[in-house]
Amino acid sequence: MIELTDKEKRFLKRVETITHFPWADKVAAADAKGKAMRLSRATFQRLKNDGIIVRSASDLTSNTYVVTSVPVTPEVKEVLDAS
Repeated sequence: MIELTDKEKRFLKRVETITHFPWADKVAAADAKGKAMRLSRATFQRLKNDGIIVRSASDLTSNTYVVTSVPVTPEVKEVLDAS
């Protein structure tokens, strides 16, 4: 069962895109207005492994992820419905 913290729920409601730079192992996130958001590599990996975020684009130096439109659990569905 996937358990989301309150911080993760708020993050998923606001985030628009997440960019991972594998060559530097850096993660950058932005909301719909382009404002930078904080996301740790550990949280990024957990969200990716749980299927909450999925890769939407890829190029030579980075991968772009978005929140999946199909809810993985009822808790994730609640977050998606609120955003």
